[in-house]
Amino acid sequence: MIKSAVLKGEHGLKILMVTMGMNIGGAETHIVELSSALAARGIQITVASSGGVYETALAKNGIAHVTLPLDKKSPGALLACRRGLSSLLEKENFDIVHAHARIPAFVCGSLQKKFGFRFVTTDHAVFRTGPLLGRLSDWGEYTFAVSDDIRNYLLANYELNPAHIISTVNGINTDTFSPGKDGSALKASFGAGGRPVLLHVSRLEKASAVCAEALIGAARLLHGRVQLVIVGDGAYADELRRQAERINDEFGENTILFAGAKTNVAEYIAACDIFVGPSRAAMEAMSCAKPTIVSGSEGHGGIFDSDIEDAAAASNFCFRGAASPTPALLAHDIETLLCWDEDKRKRLGERARQFILQHYSVEKMVASHLAVYEKITAYRTGGPPDIVVCGYYGYGNAGDDSLLSRIVDGIRKIHPSLRICVMSAHPRKTERLYLVDSVDRFRFLSVRRKLKDASLFLFGGGNLLQDKTSTHSLLYYTHMLRMANRSGAKIMIFANGIGPLTKAANIYRVKECLSYSDSISLREGFSFEFVRRLVPEKNVRLTFDPAIGVAPIRLPLPKRPYCLVFPKKNAPDAADKLSYVMRYLRGRKGITPYLVSLYDGEDLEYCRRLSAKNDIDMLYPRSDAEIVSLLAGAELVISSRLHGLIYATAAACPMMSFSDDGKLESYLDYIGFGRHSAIPCAADIYSDAEYLCMTADRILHRQNQIRGTLREGLPLWRTLSEYEFSEAVRLVWEGQAAKRKE
Repeated sequence: MIKSAVLKGEHGLKILMVTMGMNIGGAETHIVELSSALAARGIQITVASSGGVYETALAKNGIAHVTLPLDKKSPGALLACRRGLSSLLEKENFDIVHAHARIPAFVCGSLQKKFGFRFVTTDHAVFRTGPLLGRLSDWGEYTFAVSDDIRNYLLANYELNPAHIISTVNGINTDTFSPGKDGSALKASFGAGGRPVLLHVSRLEKASAVCAEALIGAARLLHGRVQLVIVGDGAYADELRRQAERINDEFGENTILFAGAKTNVAEYIAACDIFVGPSRAAMEAMSCAKPTIVSGSEGHGGIFDSDIEDAAAASNFCFRGAASPTPALLAHDIETLLCWDEDKRKRLGERARQFILQHYSVEKMVASHLAVYEKITAYRTGGPPDIVVCGYYGYGNAGDDSLLSRIVDGIRKIHPSLRICVMSAHPRKTERLYLVDSVDRFRFLSVRRKLKDASLFLFGGGNLLQDKTSTHSLLYYTHMLRMANRSGAKIMIFANGIGPLTKAANIYRVKECLSYSDSISLREGFSFEFVRRLVPEKNVRLTFDPAIGVAPIRLPLPKRPYCLVFPKKNAPDAADKLSYVMRYLRGRKGITPYLVSLYDGEDLEYCRRLSAKNDIDMLYPRSDAEIVSLLAGAELVISSRLHGLIYATAAACPMMSFSDDGKLESYLDYIGFGRHSAIPCAADIYSDAEYLCMTADRILHRQNQIRGTLREGLPLWRTLSEYEFSEAVRLVWEGQAAKRKE
């Protein structure tokens, strides 16, 4: 069972940070800064690791350290770590465990269910992946990513909820790392003799010392005109020292010095003229207003200036995928800086510090972490549910998954401690993705037990009550509604679509279920009018699908102009018509079409065939936020699925339906773009291809007007959607009161 921690101000939270070691390294410095800043806010922090030079810095800030062999992968070491962490967790009762590397995360994840802590991780780098490594990787309930490329790596390689991957920054203590510190005494001790001092800070393992080794070669190419100081230690340090000794002997002076592992890095930065290195070390030098060459084992970025700001930020100053540093590359950049006058180098350093102050402060890092800590410690799972949610969940349908995510988040925004149980085809996956309890939707006895305890049965899954696809699914859902009614739980039909219903017996079944529902809201006009006629005694509301609340995020977009196509397998000739329209847009209008599957189980293979047939690329957005972001930059979307139109509305993107499903046209009527509106955006699969092209032309011609109308309507539509979450919470309270009376 996962507990709930009740925060008593900032002082009620206990966090265990777990990492491999605390020696020199960017992740280690990140942990020191984050832990120290949290401790300063009254939060109790303990760090578990294999130890290292930063233990002293932790102790100075009142942070306890527990030594465990977390840097080793052997079975014996993993068992020792598990025993040690178990003892610590049993004794201290931490609210949150925060792991900062893959081995610690694996060990902590194996203990979560037993001890009931909330579990988060931070990914500081990309790792090798594979079937076994994928199964052994545990990224927790929420994952912090220190750069955009790491976030993309997580989404591409692991089944994580995109909403639970939080972008954070490598926060730099800009007071500790600040310009103006006097480094002259330390610089004199180097024996530079007036030569410019280059500084490099890194862990000196073979994989991480690529830049250090290239710098040694660069020092030789510069013929001893600079002095190179390397701070750090590791298994590859002795080999680097041997290379340096040969160069020192060649020049007859100490051109290259090794300082070893140091924690007073700010003093060494103050003593240098130019810094060369990657990631956090480069950012610390920039905070000190030093001219900085960003270069490391994962790639060479070059001299930091406005030209490389975006690429540096996107990769956490690692430049993953760029060319590796070489002696020639580094010597060229160093020579460039040496040719500049002192004022120009000073201005470069000052701009670098301003960049760090604006984007990489400790305060920004801490704020992103506290927002997650405070949110998830209020969540409760395990035990009797307050709400049972029923829908078409666990099948990989983007629209239904988006709907579930919005329902859970919307309710928790109002009342975060309500226990939510979701009926799903894949309960374990649903539990992990949404931090809820889950029950197999086909284990009726288990569902009945959940309903017995629940105060609300939330029926929230699109067009479930219909018999177009089959009567079997309709019978399943009406049975669930009857079961909920017998349990005594309140029943809420949440932003549904109803129909089409073609059989009289099925209409009667739906009418019966709606008649004992306590709250009914519909997401488009056809369903609204149908239900009002079916159960006139009920108070029925016209609302909006929760996906209307999806907001765009920062995302690289295709080269403009482009449009998106969300297809669905329809009548045999529908593919030919859709192909004709896409070729027309590309050839006659200069708009590049991209195909996107909204439901991989049904649409992905169909999209692939259309892609191959028409030489049209596919896009693979990983979340509803990415879909909306792509739509925000598109000229047009052609959608055969309702959620494609809803996402387009959220993005204020001109849209055209291409479907034989009446709910799409009903939705377009609802937002003012139906077949009989001033700007009709509805088309069906029976229209001829030329008519479809004319419709697309008309929409493109008036796209600014369409965007304006959508933007004007969005505030109201989002308000209507958000009201449903308040209604759900109200029904929970009513249900709880009714069950207490029983």
